[in-house]
Amino acid sequence: MPNLTGKTLGKVRIDMFLARGGMADVYIGTHTTLHRAVAVKFLKGDLQEDQELRARFEREARVIAMLRHPNIVQVYDFDTYENQPYLVMEYIPGTSLAAYLRELHKNGGRLDLHQIYALLERLADALTYAHDNDVIHRDIKPANILLTSRSIPVEVGKPLPTDVEPILTDFGLVRFTQSKVQTSTGFITGTPAYMSPEQARGEKVDRRSDVYSLGITVYEMLAGKVPFDADSAMTVLHMHIYEPPPPIEGIPVKVQKVMDRVLAKDPNQRFQSALEFAEAFHEAITEKAEASTLIFPTSTPQTKTSTPQSATTSKVGRTVNPILIGGIALIVLISAFAMANFFSFTPSVPPTDTPTVALHTEAHTEAASTPSEGGSVSVEPEPMGILRFQDGTAPADAVTFFPSSLPPSPEGTHYEVWLITDDGEGRVSIGTLSDGAPLTFVDPQGRNLIGLYHAVEITIEPSPDNNPNPSNNVAFFAALPKGGFTHVRHLLYSFSATPNQIGFIHGLARDTNQLNESAKAMLASFEAGDEEAMRRQAEGMLNLILGSKSPDYKDWNGDGTAEDFGDGFGLLLNGDNVGYIQGTFTHADLSITSPDATQNMLIHGEHVKISATNVGEWTPLLRDQLIAILNTPFNAPELEGLIRQAATTANQIHSGVDINGNENIEAIPGEGGAMTAYDHSYYMADIFILP
Repeated sequence: MPNLTGKTLGKVRIDMFLARGGMADVYIGTHTTLHRAVAVKFLKGDLQEDQELRARFEREARVIAMLRHPNIVQVYDFDTYENQPYLVMEYIPGTSLAAYLRELHKNGGRLDLHQIYALLERLADALTYAHDNDVIHRDIKPANILLTSRSIPVEVGKPLPTDVEPILTDFGLVRFTQSKVQTSTGFITGTPAYMSPEQARGEKVDRRSDVYSLGITVYEMLAGKVPFDADSAMTVLHMHIYEPPPPIEGIPVKVQKVMDRVLAKDPNQRFQSALEFAEAFHEAITEKAEASTLIFPTSTPQTKTSTPQSATTSKVGRTVNPILIGGIALIVLISAFAMANFFSFTPSVPPTDTPTVALHTEAHTEAASTPSEGGSVSVEPEPMGILRFQDGTAPADAVTFFPSSLPPSPEGTHYEVWLITDDGEGRVSIGTLSDGAPLTFVDPQGRNLIGLYHAVEITIEPSPDNNPNPSNNVAFFAALPKGGFTHVRHLLYSFSATPNQIGFIHGLARDTNQLNESAKAMLASFEAGDEEAMRRQAEGMLNLILGSKSPDYKDWNGDGTAEDFGDGFGLLLNGDNVGYIQGTFTHADLSITSPDATQNMLIHGEHVKISATNVGEWTPLLRDQLIAILNTPFNAPELEGLIRQAATTANQIHSGVDINGNENIEAIPGEGGAMTAYDHSYYMADIFILP
């Protein structure tokens, strides 16, 4: 879909693109009358014509809008933009329970029994409220539970705050208990690892199915894994129906009995409500004091960190180091529904009365727990704001500054934010801060701002201020380091060896998007019986992949023209062209191996490398599929299968694939594609304002 940054949809101004999932794209927005940050979730353009998916998207809006509970996410509005449906939803500061448990269990940790009960109690209350309003969720799982706190941010890898609240999200698979048409017997929807036996059989479900799924979620918190796991979804469903869950090692006998009952195959043998389950769990853990805590070995992850640098200023002068301290990366946790579902996200929000974007960051979490050379733990300060480069009407021609915890400016003054050129002499104002709202600037000439600026400065200006020039009263300053940022610029701005000197990640994104669109056109031409158009699409895709200096770059279909949908540089190595895949990998690696690389560059540079590696493994497969297509007669029965496989591979190269079933396309081996690399390349250029 087109970039919506800067557009106003109804009463919501779109500030920046956040993330993409399998079914929806998410933007940060500001409600112009409520003056609060909101999340705007768009059904993807290529899915909006699917009437069933669109109906579920609309049903999610209606259901959440009618529910009013502190532990259920709220939706403010539902509308369409250019026939594309979207939801305007509240921000949920924190992280998903799935992400929190994944990191905790990876390091051998567990939540203690009382922490589990605290979460269970609130979730049970929210579920009971939904059930009493005739709503069955049908997809209860950790990925659809967000953790938030009013006191301090909930961070992956850190202890849960005492006031942590779980928020239930993603009602895209909901059904109404009084409905006769929402669910038909024999149609299975949901996430296999958390499905009840009756749901796995495709039967109609009631509240006891949600109770079972909640039980699986608690089982995972206790055991560190789900009870049933296998290579195929059908095997997992079979296990839910026929196999008893394995006993959980190390828990009290009474707690085990509660878990056995909540996971009973027969709904009549289970707890009949979520609250009944929570009450039984509480009774089981409070009968004996020694049963209150699970003891498991723990470990502290070690992470490479950059040397801490100062970034402080005074009113009369500036003492700054141009290297950003810390590594902090905006976590946008998205839970994409399995099969035909949609996702929610958790950009962090500061604990203020007026919700705004905050900076909940995985890189900061890792750095904070890394021992220093002297053996002590180095704790870095929380960021007070983040400046992110982004695409507006052209690549990287926009920036958004997100304040999170800046102290109020002195009375009679305001903050103004400036971008600073490399030599420190040039600067441009992106605007004044107001009420903690995000501040967006789009270059009027459409220039790539990453190539022009590398630092941000916040000055204190008088109110009113008729002087267009900055004062000398500098409150905050931060800059990206020269070495690491040089290679980030090669990704996002320009590199001399590429055609038109574009950055590697922009060439990769453009070419893989072209592959994806051309693959759809190739399939459509085949289905229309247009052999000439089908073969032209296949040839153009193949030559795009190969590059003009490859010995296989040629006129494959014999029409006298070597069709090439790219710029000749190729995705793969060809002659002295490294190709956009290798170029992306190499310059992400050069950035993170620079001595001055920030922790943020280290983390997201690795994510770019992993995603580029995935693309590098999938692209030769597509190459071979296209060669087979071009060498197969049009009337051969196997041609359709080859074309459909190629279309699937092209989509995977561009968008990635969820191979581990956690409903999120991540920058991990086998998952992240070109667009994952694209997103994390931009994260490498984030500038953080620190105390």
